[in-house]
Amino acid sequence: MKKVWKLVVAAVVAVCLTACVGVNPLAEKKLDGVVGDKLSNMFFDWTVNSAESASEYEGYAAADGYQLVVCNVTIDNTFGEALPMFDTDFQLQWGEGEEDYAWSLDAYADTMMPLEWELADGESASYDLVFEVPADLTSFGIVYLEQYTDEDGNSGEGDLFTVQFEV
Repeated sequence: MKKVWKLVVAAVVAVCLTACVGVNPLAEKKLDGVVGDKLSNMFFDWTVNSAESASEYEGYAAADGYQLVVCNVTIDNTFGEALPMFDTDFQLQWGEGEEDYAWSLDAYADTMMPLEWELADGESASYDLVFEVPADLTSFGIVYLEQYTDEDGNSGEGDLFTVQFEV
């Protein structure tokens, strides 16, 4: 009986401590979200602030039969050192086919995410990612796949994060 009592007391203390510090060590990492949700990976926190369809962006018009999907994204470096970043870190996906994805257009405006850039430790940046996709599509997911090289030089993949939205 004493063992059961000790387990109950330990569980209550753990719950109280978790409530006090606001951290739940048993919580699962959030891999999927919607516009406005903050997702956290091993390198940074990121939020898709907005996502909308457009026929034109900063002077560029979508080709016939296509639309532009503009996603404004904020990235907060939580890694502890500067991070190399690329616009290809994020991909727009739809459907189940092998060709149901798009990479963002190369940056041609200051508001767009650069092809390659560095995010300083503790810094935050917001950019637009602009994708050109078939005009009849309305449901999308913007994805980020954790990719890294360990201390032995081995490449690895972590979790896949997805923010779903409709335009």
